[in-house]
Amino acid sequence: MLTCAIRPALIFGEGDGQLTVKLIAAHRKKQTNFQIGDNNNLYDFTYVGNASYAHVLAAQALLRTAQLNITPLDHERVDGEAFNVTNDQPVYFWDVARLYWKLAGGVADPTKREVWVLSYDVMMAIGAVIEGLFWCVGKTPYLTRRVVKYSCLTRYFSCAKAKKRLGYVSVVGVDEGVGRAVGRYMEVERETEQKKGQ
Repeated sequence: MLTCAIRPALIFGEGDGQLTVKLIAAHRKKQTNFQIGDNNNLYDFTYVGNASYAHVLAAQALLRTAQLNITPLDHERVDGEAFNVTNDQPVYFWDVARLYWKLAGGVADPTKREVWVLSYDVMMAIGAVIEGLFWCVGKTPYLTRRVVKYSCLTRYFSCAKAKKRLGYVSVVGVDEGVGRAVGRYMEVERETEQKKGQ
């Protein structure tokens, strides 16, 4: 059996139980007026539909390879290979968070006075203290050193190999994907409320 690996960056979109849920929860708790780090860290996100599309392209390429009578050249191979898949659109981490908050009903572009910029080092120390306190009571805090680290990490990847060998292109951009994710989240919330009211 021929196989390959698809390596998407942080996946978001409709039904996403991680990024979308956490950022909308932060908006509702009014935790949007601070930022960890200077927001100079580029980050890759992958819309769920783009990740699915990459899987389909990989499956098609593997089927074509299985039907060949010759072994593909190394620079053409799909089987046994790993492919990074992203939106091919690195963005600043906190810009995406603010887009979520804006679409969820928040302020479009807060001024610098409205946003507290907290340094990485200070937040790592605070995260350690909070983790220790929550450990004492057997709970997991929302703010951890891991959250601080990933909020400030520069994390983007080249998907050139997937583009060349699979024919991958990002179909849905970050802005449109965030709009779809927030829209679906709100829709499910309304449907749930309606069912409770019946």
